[in-house]
Amino acid sequence: MPYLFTCPHCQSRTEVDEAFSGQSGRCVVCDRPITLPDFAPTEHSEDAQLAAVDARSGTKSRRLLGPWTIAALLLLVFIGVGLWTLIRVGSTTAARLREGRIRLASQRNLEAIADALNAYASDHGTYPPPMTRNADGKPLHSWRVLLLPYLGEEELYRQINLDEPWNSEANQAIAYEPTPSVYRHPQTDSWMRETPYCLITGPGTLFPATGPLSPSRVVDGKDKTLLVAEANLQIQMTSWLEPVDLDVNGIAGSIGLRPGSDLGGVTDGGVCIATVDAKSHFLPQATPPMVVRALLTPAGQEPLADDVLDPR
Repeated sequence: MPYLFTCPHCQSRTEVDEAFSGQSGRCVVCDRPITLPDFAPTEHSEDAQLAAVDARSGTKSRRLLGPWTIAALLLLVFIGVGLWTLIRVGSTTAARLREGRIRLASQRNLEAIADALNAYASDHGTYPPPMTRNADGKPLHSWRVLLLPYLGEEELYRQINLDEPWNSEANQAIAYEPTPSVYRHPQTDSWMRETPYCLITGPGTLFPATGPLSPSRVVDGKDKTLLVAEANLQIQMTSWLEPVDLDVNGIAGSIGLRPGSDLGGVTDGGVCIATVDAKSHFLPQATPPMVVRALLTPAGQEPLADDVLDPR
C-alpha cells in the first residue's frame, strides 16, 4: 500500500510503497539522502491520498524509488550509454580503417606508376611524353599506354595499335575494356574505364611543352618534386588511354576543390601523390597552396621544410 512522504530537504511530496518502510535512499527530486519512516496503515486509499496532495499543491505526486530500483535503473542507463558509445566508436573506427586501406592501396598504385616512369626514363633518357602524336600533330595515346610494358602489361600493350588514336575503330575494343588494376583507384568499380592518376604538364614542370625532362634535371630534390598524383578527371576523360592530364596553368594549389583543375577530389581528406624518388605521400586538404605549387616544379628552388611531406 502506498503512503505519502515529504522530503525534509526540498519539501516535495512523493508516493512511497509500504515495502520501503524504514529504508534509506535518495530523493528523486533533489537527489539528497533521505530515510523513510515506518509507515502505519491509514483509512485513506491511494487515490484519496493523491487527490488530497493534488488539491493542496496543484501538482502531481511523484513516486520515490527505492535504492535497489534506483541502482537497477542506473545500471540500465549505464549499459545503454555504453552500448551506444561502443556502436558510435566502432562505426567511426571502421570508417577510419576503411579510409586508411583505400589511401594505402592508392599510394601503392602511385609507387608502381612512379617506378615505371623512372624505368622508362632510364631506358629512353627522359620521362615519356604526356601524349604521343602522329605526323600531323594529332594526339594518339596517353603516356599510360607507353608504360604498360613496365607494369607487367606486355600482352595488353601488344594489342594496342599505336599508329592510330586511342579511340579509333582498331583500338575500340581496348578503349572500352576495364582499366588495368594499377591505373584504377581502389574506391572505384572494377568496370570503370577512367583513371585518377595523372601527370602535371606545362611550363616549369617535369613535362613542359618542349618535351619531358630527365630525372637528372631535378634540382629541388627528388623527394620534394611531384611526379604523379591523383586528380578527379572523370569529367574530362572517357578511358585511361585518352591523353588527359592536369595543366599547371590551371592549378590554383587547392586540393579537391576544383575537380578537373586541381589535385585531389578522389581520396577523402586530401590527395595521394608520388615523388620522383618513387615514394608515395598523402597531402591533407589543408596543405597550403604555396606548398602544393612548389612541389610541382623540379627546379623552382622554393624553400620547403625537410619534413614537408612527412610532418612529425
